[in-house]
Order: sequence, then structure tokens, then C-alpha cells
Amino acid sequence: MTNPFALVCWEAQFGDFNNTAQCIIDQFISSGQDKWVRQSGLTMMLPHGYEGMTVDELFEVNQLYSTNWQVVNCSTPANVFHIFRRQIAMNFRKPLVLLTPKSLLRLEAARSHLDEMTEGTSFRRVIQDSGPASNNTEKVRKLILCTGKVYYELAKERNKRGLEEDIAISRVEQISPFPLDLIRAEHQKYDNAEIVWAQEEPMNMGYWTYVSPRLVTSVGNKVKISYAGRPPSASTATGNKHHHNSEQESLINQALE
Repeated sequence: MTNPFALVCWEAQFGDFNNTAQCIIDQFISSGQDKWVRQSGLTMMLPHGYEGMTVDELFEVNQLYSTNWQVVNCSTPANVFHIFRRQIAMNFRKPLVLLTPKSLLRLEAARSHLDEMTEGTSFRRVIQDSGPASNNTEKVRKLILCTGKVYYELAKERNKRGLEEDIAISRVEQISPFPLDLIRAEHQKYDNAEIVWAQEEPMNMGYWTYVSPRLVTSVGNKVKISYAGRPPSASTATGNKHHHNSEQESLINQALE
């Protein structure tokens, strides 16, 4: 807050680090502009995802409804690079939550070429499918929208099943503010396709309750939007490995069936 020209980052390596800071987040960062008339460009790098660590690594921010946060879940190194640049290049300041699944640090598929970080490139709010489905859009029967590392799991299984021409998968890299214009463009591109939102989190957590009405705003209320993910749950994740694997297999099948 004291230096709007500095890129200040705070990384919570584990979920309990964020929980300890919740009071500061609520009182100063989330509500700072509305309550104190002070903008903040703080970047918070928070763990998120089902990676076999703990069940407390899911981050939910109810304050998103006031669009007082930027929330991104980057799936490529290039987009991480560009979101840092954008955070300091903007002519105003808004807190940024950057969700950081640890598994993408080691995932071979999550790579970017240097030419994706050179002049003329920028942050991509939505990364469109660039495979066979994008070359013959009329034959695509399903458009899957997702965010974060679950994309790679869906894409791997889609390729294994030979569904590259039948199913398109687009990544919503920016959750808030929601990219209504780009989602609308994706729907118009695959206008014959069913739309599915896929996520790892339980239905009553994660993104679904936030993105669902915004998807309707983007594509209209006459378009069916399905959910693929874990059912509602009292906890963020099961502590049983076999149950976890069963849930993960189920959500992949829901999305690709």
C-alpha cells in the first residue's frame, strides 16, 4: 500500500499460512479500497489443488462478488510471467490472487516457449483449444471449460480416448474479473457443442457457484451448462487415497462422456 510502484508478492506455501493471515486479508486487502479508499497491488501466491498434500489447500474468496480482487489460475509459465508484468503495468492497483498448484512446477506438459514472452505477447485471460477440435468446430460435440492443473489431466485422458476432434477444452486463466467476452466468443465458435464446467473441487466449493451465473450471462439462459466435478462435501477433500482416486476418475468420466 505504501509503494504502488513496487511489485510486492506474498507466498503462502501451505494453506494454514493463509488461514493465519485471514484477518489482515479481510480488513485491509479485500476491503481496503471500499473501506479506507486505499488501493493495494499486493500479489498473493496461494497453494491450490488436489496434489496429495493436505486437505486445507483450497482457497475461496467470497469477496469476489464485488470484483475487488483479481484472481487467476495460470496453467503456463508464460501466463505467470505476463500476470506479474500486468500487475505493475496497470494504471490502477487491485489485489491479485495467483493460485499456484505445485505439481505444475514439475509437469513436462506445462511449458512455454520463449517467444510466448517476447514483444507483442500478453496475458491470456482464456487459452483456447489449439488442437484438432479447433480446426473443425462444427463437429465438436462438447466444449469443456476449466481452470488450472485439471486441464492437463483432462487433455491427457481425452487424447488417450481419441476424442481430440470431438471435445474442445478451453482454459479460463482469469477467474475474476470474469472474461465474459471471451467465453461468449468460445460459445459462438463451438455453437453446436454442449458446455461443461469441470473442476476438481466439490460442487459447493471451488469455482462453480461463482462461474455458473456468469456463464449464463455469457452464453444465454437457453444454453445448457453442465457441471463435472466432485459432489457437495462437508470437507475440502477426502483423506482416503482410494476414495480420492475414485472421485478423480469419476469427474474425468463426467467431463468426457
